[in-house]
Amino acid sequence: MKYIIHIDIDAFFAAVEELLDPSLKDKPVIVGGLPHERGVASTASYAARKYGVHSGMSLQKAYQLCPQGVFVRGNYQLYASFSRSFIHILSQYTPDVEVASLDEAYLDLTRCRPLYASFSRAAREIKQTVEKELGLAVSVGVGPNKVLAKLATNRAKPGGLYEIRPGREDEFLKELNIELLPGIGPKAQAVFRLLNVSKIGDLWGLPRAALRSLFGLNGEKIYLQSRGIDSRPLAAASLPKSLSRETTFLQDLWDRRLLLAHLAYLCDRLALALRKQRLFAHIIEAKVRYSDFKTEARRRLLVTPRQDMGEIFRIARELFLELFSGSRLSLRLVGVKASDLVRGQSLSLFEPYPKQQESLGYAVDQVRERYGFGSLLTAREKMLQDVYSFEKDRGFILKTASLTK
Repeated sequence: MKYIIHIDIDAFFAAVEELLDPSLKDKPVIVGGLPHERGVASTASYAARKYGVHSGMSLQKAYQLCPQGVFVRGNYQLYASFSRSFIHILSQYTPDVEVASLDEAYLDLTRCRPLYASFSRAAREIKQTVEKELGLAVSVGVGPNKVLAKLATNRAKPGGLYEIRPGREDEFLKELNIELLPGIGPKAQAVFRLLNVSKIGDLWGLPRAALRSLFGLNGEKIYLQSRGIDSRPLAAASLPKSLSRETTFLQDLWDRRLLLAHLAYLCDRLALALRKQRLFAHIIEAKVRYSDFKTEARRRLLVTPRQDMGEIFRIARELFLELFSGSRLSLRLVGVKASDLVRGQSLSLFEPYPKQQESLGYAVDQVRERYGFGSLLTAREKMLQDVYSFEKDRGFILKTASLTK
């Protein structure tokens, strides 16, 4: 039988903010932006959750529920740094690690059985080590497969460890609410309410064919996972499908120069993310959301994949102008995305190899690493300094930006 550990950092973004500013401890911390901004809460501390605040909720709604909350814009680069340390610690215990998100991972200790006298003791040690080295509380769930380990973590929250013992799977599952199962969203919940099904144990009375008829292939998944059956292996680390950066504005913008300055900044941040991961993009996409909430995007396929800011901005600018120039509406959001990512850059007979631009990008990164992101900016980006505030370590703190997890 496999021994799978699921580990999750509790209220990750908010916990990091509390760690760096102890005065925030036990206060309702909401990360994602300020109350008057049009973003969403990316993370809410457990103190904020008592008021009904949750991730994905609009900042205005969060403020209505919790006006005494401490609203923080957040620092993605800082959270990513904690995440890398988190994964590094886990990788010391087993090579079989699946990174589910910045603050969540699965470990399979099965192949490491000769190394551990007790898997249960190893799970406790992993939890203690992460909490000691990161200074953040984690919840840990243990089971014979991924779905049970994840459900065990939900039982362990916040800050605990719960292990499902062999032979006790049904006892554990039967009283859990059905919405805890993966794939059961609001629409499926509505169907199950009509069928008077609220607990996982209630699902056991529904025939497999009925679930498949109601939900298609997802019904098959629900049938199996409701019985604790999950044969999925841990997924090996792979290239991300895409990287993106976007900004939601506090007030709708029409000024073309300011919009292009925002786009340049986002392209710069995107290029930085690509270089950090040694990735090149075959597809560049520009995205806008108009004041009427309609969202449109344009993309372009590149013969030679790129990661340099100049080329990314040139393409994104052309795509953006296609979207913006023909509209009479102002914009509430602008974004840029790189996709079809590859680790290396193949040579092309039709385009010169941009070695000089690549070297320049890494040189810029070294300067910024030492002196801060704002030490080197394009002329277009400098326009933003006249409009928005700036911090050395975080780059521009766009008063219009929202950060989502």
